[in-house]
Amino acid sequence: MRKRQWGLLTGLLVALTFLGWRPLIGYADYTINHYDMQVEVQKDGSAQVTQAMTYDFDDDYHGVFNVQDLRGIQGATFEQVTTKLNNGPTIAAKATQSGQSNTYQLTQTPKQLRVKLYRTVQDDDQLRVTYRYRLLGVVTNYADTAELNWKIIGTGWDEPLKDVRLTIQLPATQVTTLQAWTHGPLAGKTKVDKKAGRVIMTLPRNPANSFVESHLLFPTSVTATNRRTSPKKRKAAVQRQEAALAKAANQKRQRQAWVFKAIYSAAVVLFGLTLLGIWWWLRRHPANQHQRPIPINHAFDVPAVKPAVAQALWRTASPDTQALSAEILQAAADHELELTVTPAKRQPDVTLVQLKPLSNSFLAHCFKKVTATDTLTIKALKAFGERDEKGRLNSWFSAWQQAIDEQVAVYQDATNFSIRNHWVGFSVVIFILSILVTLSGLLISPKTAMVTGLVTVAVTLGFASLAVINYRHLTINTDEGLVLINQINGFQRMLKDIGHFNTAEIGDLILWEQILPYAAAFGLAQQVTAKLKVDFGTAALATGLGIYYPIFFVGDNVNVDLSDVIGSGVSSALDAASNVSSVSGGSGGFSGGSSGGFGGGSGGGAF
Repeated sequence: MRKRQWGLLTGLLVALTFLGWRPLIGYADYTINHYDMQVEVQKDGSAQVTQAMTYDFDDDYHGVFNVQDLRGIQGATFEQVTTKLNNGPTIAAKATQSGQSNTYQLTQTPKQLRVKLYRTVQDDDQLRVTYRYRLLGVVTNYADTAELNWKIIGTGWDEPLKDVRLTIQLPATQVTTLQAWTHGPLAGKTKVDKKAGRVIMTLPRNPANSFVESHLLFPTSVTATNRRTSPKKRKAAVQRQEAALAKAANQKRQRQAWVFKAIYSAAVVLFGLTLLGIWWWLRRHPANQHQRPIPINHAFDVPAVKPAVAQALWRTASPDTQALSAEILQAAADHELELTVTPAKRQPDVTLVQLKPLSNSFLAHCFKKVTATDTLTIKALKAFGERDEKGRLNSWFSAWQQAIDEQVAVYQDATNFSIRNHWVGFSVVIFILSILVTLSGLLISPKTAMVTGLVTVAVTLGFASLAVINYRHLTINTDEGLVLINQINGFQRMLKDIGHFNTAEIGDLILWEQILPYAAAFGLAQQVTAKLKVDFGTAALATGLGIYYPIFFVGDNVNVDLSDVIGSGVSSALDAASNVSSVSGGSGGFSGGSSGGFGGGSGGGAF
């Protein structure tokens, strides 16, 4: 029916929303968090480095590795690597070529220092690794200033580094002329503490293969014993260079802020225009008014429509396999089929023998494609479903459902049905747009996102409440349909409460032969046949229910519910088929570009 199409649309829109905002996931089965680097600059221009990071693994690994680029400096001395697995103790790894767990291999050339650490880890393990080494000649003393220019994070990391904190401590305090600039992601922050002689850089996330460069100027007296010197003046050139880079970074930030504001504004305007458009559409499409009849408690007349249509109207949904079993019983009553039951321990098998052309399209396809004869068993139908790679069984069933839905549509008010489904669709659209607007608020600030979220949640909940009220109270049937549904509801309640009536007084067995397919469609065949046995007696049933008696009764006992056997058998066959067929020169914060610092090839990972 129409609401199935809206259900598919709703699911698709929700899926697209969450897929569209899903964060990108790397190929590696690990993440690197809490990346900390402590750099203690020495008076001789060298640097004592403590580099620590936490690996969170989602698979088994043999170890990790770390690379420090040495180009542009005067070498390095490696000291130690320690590990801490989960909440265990901190253990120093041993230098050896054995490849055993908690050992490391050091490879050093004039260009790089590489540490390969063997540490066996498993899925869900967390490993904290700390490297300690000394870098020589990282500072150059010029005639007018000392300079440290270092890509402190190189481009060799293939995975993003999260929660990054980089600290450079000078060997002096009260460094009043200390200046520092950082190049890297514009989301980073740089804090220059002249009193402590310290520079701290932080950023929430450094993308893979991206560098973070620190550029410092300070008096030569801070590194008084540094042997790496130059008679040239350097300070003014550095300040001009960094001023240009800072200007470019600020312009980029301004452009980015403008773009973010434009996106947020567009999202807000879209949200508002959508609400206005929905209000206008609803105003232009008023619902038709229908008078609901007084509910019938119990109805005894057979509905004017066939069982599958009656069930679809009663359920307000497409007919199911119980409705199909009812049509099979109806086909037997119309002498299109002959039904026999073969007893079995678990569940009886039902045999259908075709006597003349079938009016049920699903059955017609089954006899034509599943069996080459005029005999079909439920067991054979299930076996066909298990090997039905093309999904033909489900296709035939859907086609039959669609045919019944078209007959039901005659009794439905298309205008009201459309309005009710529009309420559902509008609710989904508003929900999706509220998420988009709130997420776009994050581009401005967390506070903007929070305020926006509160407003959109209120609007979404309010509209959803109106949608629920209208969905429940909008009449989707015509006047004729309301009368028919009222009679069907009363008829279903009569069958459900069959124990309170004398079926023999309601009508003769010819009438009950007409009623039994409806009982099957409503899932009430077993209790109805049990009541018939009590009221009419076995002898009368054997004569009056000639077609159904051998199906529902064996001797003096009520047999299993044939409609349930057929319905569950067809359902199993369809399920089997589904299983087979089943994307200024002062200190500066972070800026783009590079000031030409050493260490660009540094990096690491896991193996």
